[in-house]
Amino acid sequence: MGQKGDTIVEVIFAFTIFSLVAVGGLALMNRGATIAQQSLEISLVRDQMDSQADALRYVHDAYIANYGHDGADSKRVWELIAKNTAGTTAHPFSDMADNQRCVLPSAANSTAGEGKPFALDIRKLDGDAGSSPVLNFGTIPSTMFVPVSDSSSAGNRDDFTSTTYAQVRYTFSNKDPLPIAISQGIWIQAVKEPKSGNTPGYYDFHIRACWLSPGQSVPVTLGTIVRFYDPAL
Repeated sequence: MGQKGDTIVEVIFAFTIFSLVAVGGLALMNRGATIAQQSLEISLVRDQMDSQADALRYVHDAYIANYGHDGADSKRVWELIAKNTAGTTAHPFSDMADNQRCVLPSAANSTAGEGKPFALDIRKLDGDAGSSPVLNFGTIPSTMFVPVSDSSSAGNRDDFTSTTYAQVRYTFSNKDPLPIAISQGIWIQAVKEPKSGNTPGYYDFHIRACWLSPGQSVPVTLGTIVRFYDPAL
């Protein structure tokens, strides 16, 4: 009795088509997940940058409201943020990344006159004695993909140096029961422009962010600028 069925060639062909469809579907799913992750990270980083900008606005508004009162805490905080960190230029936005590394201004071949990079601890904006909201950046090891501030003296624990989306993190150390602030992949550079003729003096604060995102061969970079006028300039 004769029997009919698929030949080995037909089976192999059908299996090949199925494999191509399955692999293509998985690739599309992975790409979709990557795009969703990148979109989420960009939204979170923009929130972090807005938080830094709002902190600057808060300090500046308090400084202007108390302008002329030399002993005001608002003046001390504003000078810590603006006067003590400002330069005449900011590091070029295009130089924020080097291949697969984020490059902090102080770790790059910076030109003379650049403002010192910093970030703000938004819990310390009221000017309490002996407290500063400014997170200064120390030497950045070349092995770090994301720049991390060195102001916490927390050591080199993995959770302090791990790469993540750009943010100011509040975490714990072995030495301090209270959360400490660590800037990871986000920083500010202040640029001072003195008064010129009828144009009042001002500070431009360049808020930058750089981090490695899934599926990206180069770091993601974001930047914005906020300007504040200062009658003392």
